Amino acid sequence: MKKTRFIFENNQTPCAGGFLLSDPFMGDAYFERSVVYLCQYDKDGVFGLVLNNAMELHLSDVLENCPFANYPLFVGGPVAKNQLFFLHNLGMKIAHSLPCGKEVYFSGDFDSLVAFCKHENQTNIKLKFFVGYSGWEEGQLEQEIENHSWIAVNNLSEDLIFATETKDFWKTCMDAQGAKFKIIARFPKNPNDN
Repeated sequence: MKKTRFIFENNQTPCAGGFLLSDPFMGDAYFERSVVYLCQYDKDGVFGLVLNNAMELHLSDVLENCPFANYPLFVGGPVAKNQLFFLHNLGMKIAHSLPCGKEVYFSGDFDSLVAFCKHENQTNIKLKFFVGYSGWEEGQLEQEIENHSWIAVNNLSEDLIFATETKDFWKTCMDAQGAKFKIIARFPKNPNDN
């Protein structure tokens, strides 16, 4: 009988438009059982947004007269915690947007977004708002992956990026990685609780 090793690793490499799943025992306030969407991964830098760290705030709590008042806010990471960022599917219709993956764009000009949405039907518009972002220095993310803090995955639906229900988000993403990760996803947060 073949033994299964429960080492938190896989053979995928990070890329813009891909995801990072955190080690179940990371124990970091920003990254515990988190799913990060990588917006940029190239020679100029690596940054992304934590998709499942919801705040108990909506955009209306931080911006007055905003057409996106009912959108929830998420903590995107520990960098630039005083700035608002967003992901969207509007492409270059929003000035200064950065293409990240298939039909997913990072931020851009917020006033351009507001103006566009005032004149367009919002039915097919996908938006998600974040305070702060996650960034890594050159070689840092690769070292963290080597140390089993993260696995890079590229098989998740881009619909997950805009999901606002985050209760079992990390576990759902782990389950999609196969049997070993499905088991790891069910480990208690504190191994001593077992």
